Amino acid sequence: MGNLLRSLFAVAFLSAVTFSANAAENYKPFILATAGNGDFHTQVEKVQAALTQAGFKIVGTYNPDLSTFHPYQAATIFIVTNPTLLADAAKTPRGGYGAVMRVAVTQTNDQVQVAYVNPVYVQYAYRMKADLAPVKAELAKALGDQQSFGAKGLTADALEHYHYTFGMEYFNEPYQLNSFGSHAQAVAKVKSLLTKGVNGLHYLYELNIPGTDQTVIGVAMDDKDNKNVNDAYQMSVVDFHKLKGTAYLPYQILVKGSNVEALNMRFRMAVFFPDLSMMGDHSFMTLMSAPAALHRALAKATGTTYSEPLF
Repeated sequence: MGNLLRSLFAVAFLSAVTFSANAAENYKPFILATAGNGDFHTQVEKVQAALTQAGFKIVGTYNPDLSTFHPYQAATIFIVTNPTLLADAAKTPRGGYGAVMRVAVTQTNDQVQVAYVNPVYVQYAYRMKADLAPVKAELAKALGDQQSFGAKGLTADALEHYHYTFGMEYFNEPYQLNSFGSHAQAVAKVKSLLTKGVNGLHYLYELNIPGTDQTVIGVAMDDKDNKNVNDAYQMSVVDFHKLKGTAYLPYQILVKGSNVEALNMRFRMAVFFPDLSMMGDHSFMTLMSAPAALHRALAKATGTTYSEPLF
């Protein structure tokens, strides 16, 4: 009887330790697949082929304009999805944000890096009612998984309730951009305006989430007159470490039903760069005017006026 009690105690103890370890697990926003010498364009072709062979659909490709600001020597981002991601996105009312993953090939001074956004990090940050670990495994098998990076790490609970600091927005406090008579009308209008390049914003891709009233639209930002609405400028401020978070790009607009929204920059940028300091050369204070500028540009690009929020 004593041996049985000791065995039961040992099992309970190990289970408690395992649960505690799992509960305290930290997640980081990006995963480095590979890094080393090589030709940038050759690596881009290899990544594209590997994604396709692994069953991912490339819904968009983004080559940021680096002519004015130079966070990298070159960069190509593939926006991808697959049936698992689409099914998982459909389980959540605003799951369209997580319906795609982003894979970046970045040329720095001394190496070519291939990295992608961490699907499990996205799962928690975007409050998705799904397990994206299988998607992470598929990306790792196709591209590699050397290490996760981009932050000291956040727990699942911290990500699900994330905001950078007091007064900053949460996931469920997006920019409300416009409303239309129907979902189809909203998608058509936004696509039309973005295709014209309104306020330095440009259409990249759109993806309908099957079985839902959600469409996610990718947006490139390269306003030459307002650096706050310029992807390369923003990344030159926040993405200054050796390992590059290029897979943060591009921005997204979500059409849900007849309403158009986008994640507030004070949430989206903060959750992918959570260790960024508030003050200093590479800090959120440097981009203090960017959230309002982006809100104004997104609103105009979706056909509405803009009310300046309090910072």
